[in-house]
Amino acid sequence: MKLPFIEQVEIPRAKIVDYLLSTTHRDGKHKATFFMSFGFEAAKWESLHDALLKHAEEHEVARTEDSPFGVR
Repeated sequence: MKLPFIEQVEIPRAKIVDYLLSTTHRDGKHKATFFMSFGFEAAKWESLHDALLKHAEEHEVARTEDSPFGVR
């Protein structure tokens, strides 16, 4: 199944810069290492934003799970 309501997906700048590309965030620093290994960087955060949206548009949802924040 494709991600429903893809046209409504929002990825805030802060989520990318302060979490996914932050080398100092307690939980995000390992994700930052991963993304930076592919050339993504906080100064050009829009490229990761666009890549994440493109990935969501082109690929199927692998699995879902319930979390305190809703379905992930």
